[in-house]
Amino acid sequence: MTCKPEINIDLKMYKQYINSTIFLAVVCFCIFTGKSYAQQQSIGLLNDTSQILQLISRGADRTDKSPEKSFDDLTLALNSSKEIQFHKGIALSSAKLGRWYFGNNFGKAIQMGLQALESYRQIGNTPVDYTAEVHLLLSEAYDEAGKKDSSAYFYYLLSEEILTDAISNPEFAVTVYTKLSIFWINFGDDYLQGDEYENTIQRFVTKAKEAATKIKDTAKARTSIYFIQGAFYHGLEKYDSARYYYNKYLSEGAQSGLTTGRIISTYSNIADTYVGEKKPLEAISYLDKIRAMGKDPEQQKYLAFYLGFIDLQRANATYLLGNYKETITILDKALAEVEKTGSHLRIEIVESYDLYAKCYEALGDYKMALFNKNKFGALNDSLQKKDKVDVIGRMDVRYRMSEKDKELALQKLALTEANIKVREKNFWIAGISLLTLSGIVIFALWRKKNINKQKLQKGEINNLQQKIKIERLKASINAEEKERTRIGRELHDGVGGLLSVARMNFELAKKNNNHSYSTDFNDGLHLLQEATVELRQAAYNLMPEVLLNQGLASAVQAFCEKMASKSNTNITFQAIGNRKDTTNDFDLPVYRIVQELVHNIIKHARATHAIVQMNFQDDGTLGITVEDDGIGLPKNIIENSRGMGLKNVTERLNDLGGKIDIQSAPETGTSIYLEFDSLQDTNTNKL
Repeated sequence: MTCKPEINIDLKMYKQYINSTIFLAVVCFCIFTGKSYAQQQSIGLLNDTSQILQLISRGADRTDKSPEKSFDDLTLALNSSKEIQFHKGIALSSAKLGRWYFGNNFGKAIQMGLQALESYRQIGNTPVDYTAEVHLLLSEAYDEAGKKDSSAYFYYLLSEEILTDAISNPEFAVTVYTKLSIFWINFGDDYLQGDEYENTIQRFVTKAKEAATKIKDTAKARTSIYFIQGAFYHGLEKYDSARYYYNKYLSEGAQSGLTTGRIISTYSNIADTYVGEKKPLEAISYLDKIRAMGKDPEQQKYLAFYLGFIDLQRANATYLLGNYKETITILDKALAEVEKTGSHLRIEIVESYDLYAKCYEALGDYKMALFNKNKFGALNDSLQKKDKVDVIGRMDVRYRMSEKDKELALQKLALTEANIKVREKNFWIAGISLLTLSGIVIFALWRKKNINKQKLQKGEINNLQQKIKIERLKASINAEEKERTRIGRELHDGVGGLLSVARMNFELAKKNNNHSYSTDFNDGLHLLQEATVELRQAAYNLMPEVLLNQGLASAVQAFCEKMASKSNTNITFQAIGNRKDTTNDFDLPVYRIVQELVHNIIKHARATHAIVQMNFQDDGTLGITVEDDGIGLPKNIIENSRGMGLKNVTERLNDLGGKIDIQSAPETGTSIYLEFDSLQDTNTNKL
């Protein structure tokens, strides 16, 4: 006999779902964009810069209502700007096109954002409002593409700009603070203790309110705050208050004209509050409104990314109604649609498999329930591991904001402490004087007592120093022998082979020709020239001077700058944390690994931009990230590689006890992460 299972929601899973849904709203609230597949019309290029700027403005205004026409305008503006080398037009149109691509083609969005930054760099003295807009685009696009290191980098730049009050546009400032607020709402209270979670969110909400007071249109300023207040109460699970502010945002925002994306995000949040109260019918009514807005074929393409996640939300509502088969059908369709957008692994997708498992379990299909439960566990572990770098980077932003807010309080506290110190000054002078005198007496007695002992130890120290000299001499001899072996191998394998072939060509020329200007003779000279070049390169590769004199990080930086100057790839180097002193036995193989990876990017990746990042952790670990926006790597590249490059990388990693993780896709390029558990401090090698 079977009985209908009772509907029961995992509260922890559901709270994570609430937070994830609110994060989804940020995508549309900050600057909502979509993707269209409209093709550029056959219109002649423009050569008037004022007309190009007008075209960019028109294209940006039409993005929401007429995405295809918007794409045509922005593409024409970009091509026209490139034709006449109008860098401002290239930057502005690239930034707007990056937003146009956001949500459907993250690779193109990143490409356009980087192109905009490069154009702003060539212009020079660019207003922070412009660059901050691109930093926001890249931080979100890299985040959605799953590149957490790059996302954290641009997120850090954006936070520095907002912290220094360099952003003059108050509406954009409200947008940035809103993003920060909803990030912490989405982050949850797992990492913050007690009231710190609510206080952290409230701090950003207050900052947004302060920025809104600078907006000249008071009605618009008031409306912009309603959404963030609704999100604040939403995160605290005070659903009645959240709906009150969401509805205020919709009613007053209708007069100033809300974009389609902002309306959808608000409807989605209202529906989520009803799911939180286990009122699925009310939730479905708002989800139906969203689905009705996307019936237009052009809007379906434009809103594809967002509508896919709306269906995941609908699946939770139908599950509450006990419609398990319908829930499975909705999940199948939604996951297929989300996969088309190219979005990386997200919490909404991961938790869909947990919902699958519950539905199949309720239907009695325990085999499928177990399958999806196991898949949920595996994906959830993978997601948590992938988010570690992002968590570290954004936690740093939170503490920076907190420290700035405390500066005034610390100044007041300093004045109070100064007064206390004046009153205590005489007391401390007397106490310190007494302690100093006592210390001198004790030291004199101790020194007298130990002077004989030191004489005895002096002989032992002399013997130990002799042993140290011997050991150092042995180590020096071993190192020199090892270096001579390596030099001999390189000269023999590289230069020796070329000289042998050159000699055979000269002998052949002597035998077959009666003069010294034959083709064979010239080939021999050419091979000798190649041998000379090979010899010089081998000598340099023995040990770069900058590696010996300035350390690993400086050597890698110098190498990246050198390769960037000799190639078409823009290579950015970053060093994070306190640089550690390490031995040459550690530095040289790590330097060779980075050399090989950068050479592969230049030779094979067809990349325009690359980032080499070294992260020196306080616990002694070293993380190295090498990323590019090229064509990606083939699957199973390490196992199937026939060349020596990646094999040498893996062999050196194994010798050092390091780890490697490769993430690659055709549209987003390649990200290689190297990790070394502990640095070999030079002090450990000193006796």
